[in-house]
Amino acid sequence: MLIHFSVLLTGFTIFSALSLIFAYLFFLPNLQKSFYSKLACVVLLCGLASLQWCHYLSLTSSFQALDSRFYLLALLFVPASFYYFSRFVLYPDAAVRITQLLHLVPVIAGFFLPEKTIPPIAFMIGSAYCLWYIHLVLKSRTQQNRFHMERFFFGMFAVMALSALLIVVAIPYIEPGMYYMTYGNAIGIAMLLVITAIMVFPDVLSDIQQAAEMAYAKSKLNGVDVMTKKSQLEALMQQESVYQNEKLSLSIMADMLDLSPHQLSELVNTEYGFGFSRLVRTQRIEQAKRLLVEEPKTSVLAISMMTGFQSQSNFYTAFKEVTSDSPANYRNKQLHR
Repeated sequence: MLIHFSVLLTGFTIFSALSLIFAYLFFLPNLQKSFYSKLACVVLLCGLASLQWCHYLSLTSSFQALDSRFYLLALLFVPASFYYFSRFVLYPDAAVRITQLLHLVPVIAGFFLPEKTIPPIAFMIGSAYCLWYIHLVLKSRTQQNRFHMERFFFGMFAVMALSALLIVVAIPYIEPGMYYMTYGNAIGIAMLLVITAIMVFPDVLSDIQQAAEMAYAKSKLNGVDVMTKKSQLEALMQQESVYQNEKLSLSIMADMLDLSPHQLSELVNTEYGFGFSRLVRTQRIEQAKRLLVEEPKTSVLAISMMTGFQSQSNFYTAFKEVTSDSPANYRNKQLHR
C-alpha cells in the first residue's frame, strides 16, 4: 500500500513541477520576474522532476538511483538551483556576480567524488540552504506584520531542512527502497503543500519578495514627495476604488502614480508596514465588511467578486486572516448586534 502511494506521489510531483513552471512563467502577475528568476525556476523544478523520475523508476523497476551518477549529480544540483531560484526571486533586479558560480562547485565535484559520499554531502548542503533562506526572509524588518501564510513557508522550509539532516543520518541504516520512498514522499508532500498554498493564497510569493527587498535594498525614494504620493495612493484606493479591479498589480498602480514598481513597493512598506498585496487585500476586505452589512441579501460570492477577488476561496482566506472570522459569521454577528 505504501509503495503504491509513493509511486502516485512521485508521478504527481513530476506533473506538478511542469505545471508550476507554466504557472510561474505566465501567471502570478504580482511577482517581479527577471530572466534569471525564470531560468532558475525552470532549472529547479526540472531538477526536482528528475529526482522524482529516478525515484519512480527505482520503485517500479530494478533501477537503483543511488548507483546512478545522473541521480547523484541531480542530488547536488537541486540545492544549488534552490539557492539561485531563491536569490533571483527575492531580488529580481540584483546584480549577477561571477562569485555566485561558486555554488556550482559541489555539482562539478560530483563528477569525481565517490558515489557513497555524494548523498550525505548533498543533503547537508540542501539543509544549509533551507536554513539560509529562513534567515534571509525572517531578517526582513517588516516581518512582524506579515500574514500567517508566509510563516507557513518558513515552517515548511525548516521542516525540509530538518528532514534532510535526518535522511543524512538514516542513509547508512535503511534499505534503498525505503530511502526512495522516504525522499520521494518528502518531495511530493512539499510540492503538494506549495501548490495548495499558492492556490489558496496566490500573493504569498509577492509578499515575501517585497518584504525581503525592503530589508536589503537601498532607498529608491530619494527625490520623491512621499506624502503627496501617499495621498494620491489613498485617493485611488478609497475614492476611486481601484482595488475592485481583480487584475490590479504593483506595476499597474505604479504607473497610475508615476512611480516605478520598486518605488511604490518601498513607499507602501515604509508608510504602512506591510506590502502592496496586503494593502490591496485590506482595502478589499474593508469594502467587503461594509457590503456584508449594508447588503444582507447579496451573496458572499457576489461580494467577493464586487471587491476584486478572483475566487471565493481567495476571499475567504483573506477575510479570515484580516478579521479572524468567516464572511458569513461576520455578517451574522453584525446584523444581530
